[in-house]
Amino acid sequence: MNVRSDVTEDPLQAAISRLDGAMSRVEGLAGQLRARAERAELEAAQSRDADDDRSRLAAALDEAQGREAALQEAAQDASDALDRAIGDLRLMMEAEAD
Repeated sequence: MNVRSDVTEDPLQAAISRLDGAMSRVEGLAGQLRARAERAELEAAQSRDADDDRSRLAAALDEAQGREAALQEAAQDASDALDRAIGDLRLMMEAEAD
């Protein structure tokens, strides 16, 4: 094989080589951008899921607080009824003692 260093490269071949290099760089950058876009989509989906979870938890908390208020009211009613019953028993015991 006869290789001569003083022979210049074919201009068309040089242009093709540069174009090929440029295309390789563009493909690499496009791959990086695709990967970034996929990560962003995944993070957006996770964020939406977290927002949904927060909404469900807030609704469950509101419901629990409503039940707590009803239970507190029932407990107060029971306490008031016990107080009245104790008072009635005391009055009956005092009346029997007289």
